[in-house]
Amino acid sequence: MKCHICHKDINGKYYIDQWGHNICASHMDKKEVTMCTSCGAFTTERPIADGRCMCKDCRSTVVNTHREVAECLSYVKNQLASVGFDFGTCNINNIPIEIVSAKKIAEIRKAPISTNNKGVTFTETQMRGTSRDNMKVVGHTHKIYMLSDQPRLEFLGTLAHELLHVWQNEHDIKLPQMKCEGLCNMGSYLIYSIENTPIAQHYITNLKESPDPIYGNGFRYVFAQYEMSGWRGIINNVIKFIM
Repeated sequence: MKCHICHKDINGKYYIDQWGHNICASHMDKKEVTMCTSCGAFTTERPIADGRCMCKDCRSTVVNTHREVAECLSYVKNQLASVGFDFGTCNINNIPIEIVSAKKIAEIRKAPISTNNKGVTFTETQMRGTSRDNMKVVGHTHKIYMLSDQPRLEFLGTLAHELLHVWQNEHDIKLPQMKCEGLCNMGSYLIYSIENTPIAQHYITNLKESPDPIYGNGFRYVFAQYEMSGWRGIINNVIKFIM
């Protein structure tokens, strides 16, 4: 058995990652190797500024340019529309998307810095009326902030999550936080299930097994609804506020 790092025969203790890569235990013990924060593979790459480690394969697909962002936005919008998400008069292509640091996302969320927070949506609602008692919603403006250095598939999944926040805000849907985030995670699930690759399955497993009481439990709750009634069922239930 050869070591994935030094390519020598492994003698004695060794470690194996979820992709079947074997490495000499000494590499891990000497901190010569860590795990890719995106795919979980062993990597010798140095951490980026916010502490995330990324293997060469994941690093090679990172979304950086305005053109790449626009292509991702168009793709995700089409996939969400294909299962029934109607954004009404909202022009998705005009929503500003800014790639920012984990610190910036934390500032917007008013939360501690965490690279687990890969995106955030900021919505402003325009109201109109003759008095405080008869104000009506006349429109929304949105901006999406995306964590920098996300591999393309991860970026697509994060963007789908954020666009379902936009969808809920456009329809003035006020779900409890767990159901709100669970529905948004279904957007990520949609993208990963379409991709249907080993790395996509890795991301789906993370969604299904997340211990987070909001995002994990929320996803499992909405996914159970999806398994019973499909996309149309959960969309109709959300719009009727009965999910």
